[in-house]
Amino acid sequence: MLNPTQVKSLKQYFYSCLGGIIGGISVATHFWLIFMPISLFILWKGSERRIANFCWGFFFILISHSWLYDLHPLTWLGFPWLASLIITISILSFCAFLGGLLVYLWGLLVEIILWKEDVFKMKILPLTVKVFFLSLTWGIGELILSQTPFFWIGLGESLVPGDIYLAGLARWIGASGLCVLQILIGFWIFFSHGRWRRKLHFKKIFIFGLFIIFFLHLFGGLTTPIKRNYEYPVAIWQTNLPTREKLNIDDEFIKEKQSIAQKYALANQVKLLVAPEGTLYNNFYLSKGFKVNTLAGGFRNSDNELRSSLLGFQIGDKSFTSFIDKNRLVPLGEKIPRFLDSFPIGLSAVGGIQPGSDSRFFDPNFTQPLAVAICYEISDGLKIRKAINSGAKLIITAANLDPYPTKLYNQFLSLARLRSIENKKDNLLVSNTGPSGLVKDDGKIIQLLDFNVEQNKVVFPNFSSDKTFYTKFGDKPILLLFIFFMGLNFFWKLIN
Repeated sequence: MLNPTQVKSLKQYFYSCLGGIIGGISVATHFWLIFMPISLFILWKGSERRIANFCWGFFFILISHSWLYDLHPLTWLGFPWLASLIITISILSFCAFLGGLLVYLWGLLVEIILWKEDVFKMKILPLTVKVFFLSLTWGIGELILSQTPFFWIGLGESLVPGDIYLAGLARWIGASGLCVLQILIGFWIFFSHGRWRRKLHFKKIFIFGLFIIFFLHLFGGLTTPIKRNYEYPVAIWQTNLPTREKLNIDDEFIKEKQSIAQKYALANQVKLLVAPEGTLYNNFYLSKGFKVNTLAGGFRNSDNELRSSLLGFQIGDKSFTSFIDKNRLVPLGEKIPRFLDSFPIGLSAVGGIQPGSDSRFFDPNFTQPLAVAICYEISDGLKIRKAINSGAKLIITAANLDPYPTKLYNQFLSLARLRSIENKKDNLLVSNTGPSGLVKDDGKIIQLLDFNVEQNKVVFPNFSSDKTFYTKFGDKPILLLFIFFMGLNFFWKLIN
């Protein structure tokens, strides 16, 4: 029989697992409004127990990134069915374990800073300093992770579309600021609940928190609309060519499809045709020449290395005359470790590619300056921001998300919408199977094509030189606040 202390511990671990699952569901289904605050409340409630922190992080990633399982089966790449199952489960489990480990380490910091005394009886000022420091630590952690290949979507991006008004604050504080804000909301719920359970005064704290949240929503929803124009029609070509079938599709088939898309573009008198990542084969050549200015995802060779690129073709060109290479590569999916060289094509349909320049600024001479994100790069807001500061007036996001499920499409769309909010720029999306369409500068969707259908559509993106506070200053305010509260924390320890 378990004693009461053991039963209490098991309950705490169960609730932490449940909290991670709820948070993961919030990211996967975009139902932020109730699920994520409850999840973060549970995180804070169990933060004094190290294993509970690990459980929360493990299940949060396991559920929010469950689309990784849809890599299976990899039989089309030459892997046996069982080996494919083991590989996909191992990748998902590793990511979940890494998430659990990171939250475990954050929990250690919480234990050192916060749980040395009774949180609910602490004076408000020192408590505020400690909680802000811990919340900023998580936000800085997500910011650092966003610069590595081991990051897709975090708390910062999870607000879209669940709470688009609170997400509007991203034009001031970016994704890392939204992350900090959510951690603070979770603590406010936890603190209010804890004082209520202990029959301590909590009403003022609860009402004050509600007032702050209302004000933040009001402030986040305020934006000066940019006057839209319809002077630059662009044709989107959603190819809907499944990756698993593309290995058996010849060059002539692609040229025939490209010709149909080009005829559609000419019939609608567009100024630009855009096609998704990986549409054109390596060294694509059109003997008759392009009849409309085109940006198309494809491949090129550079110094005997294969690059995935967005290729630019002007009217009359037979091969590309401008390009921007993909910089951020998917581990295993694109960047193949050397120890996997013994496999015929590894885990990539193209056998592995190499990264290009880290600049996302693309300035072709047949359109205005662009900030370009190729698939996975949409999760890196810093490089998009740098491109806009270099003069980009529109974000173009080209992707190929096949064979992943719709829940990944929606996460991708959340990332794209947040990049628009952060920088007050339209985002033109074109993906193989979706999402494709146009996102407005405030993150609202103007047009979205149906998923998993080949379709051509004309959209009218705005080219804007406006810059937000976040575009100008980036994450410097968050970093300065982190240093400030870290200093206050250290000072508080010295005088006590």
